[in-house]
Amino acid sequence: MKRLLIAVYILCLLPLQLGAQEVIGAAFPTKEFLLGKTHFEKDTNFVEIDPAYTVLRRPNNFIQKRTLEAFIKMREAALKDGVKLTATSASRNFWVQRYIWEQKWKKSTVVAGAARARSILQYNSMCGTSRHHWGTELDFNSPKLSYWNTPDGIKTYKWLCENAHKFGFYQPYTAKGPGMREHGYNEEKWHWSYFPLASVYTQKYREIITVEDIKGFLGEKYVSELKVIEHYVLGVAISPEV
Repeated sequence: MKRLLIAVYILCLLPLQLGAQEVIGAAFPTKEFLLGKTHFEKDTNFVEIDPAYTVLRRPNNFIQKRTLEAFIKMREAALKDGVKLTATSASRNFWVQRYIWEQKWKKSTVVAGAARARSILQYNSMCGTSRHHWGTELDFNSPKLSYWNTPDGIKTYKWLCENAHKFGFYQPYTAKGPGMREHGYNEEKWHWSYFPLASVYTQKYREIITVEDIKGFLGEKYVSELKVIEHYVLGVAISPEV
């Protein structure tokens, strides 16, 4: 009986060991969750984003409740400064990401397997490795590089860099180069992450996910060769201050 009570006590403490303050009121980072095998419409931690907050004003864009609450506050603050933030993309589960990845895989003009995967990985994740699985990520305004060189794009990015951290958001895929990120996806000025939750999930991914877990799609055999976990999942800026 004493051993049973001790075991129950340890199980009760597990959320604390994962950073209890961060995961209260949010999805618990199981292996299935981290790999994106979640049906957002059935998960009570996820809510639908008001279509008015999205670029195409379409329904069925889901995000975690805490991420949405922070986004709404940030959006309202941005509007007061003349900046409009709209979501072009939110959460994508494993199966949606597989469709995106395999379409790009089939259409790629790069013949060699590893090189084909590497070319797609410039801006797209293998399924099971995307931060968009977690309900903590939002893409703003446009995923086109050209937009972020327009006056509106420059103004929006400047505002985000100066203010997003006040609401818990940061840019995980900053520029790469000496003294900056060395590996991973190319810079994405549109992609912003809700750090209080995403940081917990990133650390848990590091702890419990292996290359053997990332499978079920075309090109999966290159996961290990390309060091997808080390260079892409973990190849992010460290904190909102970076």
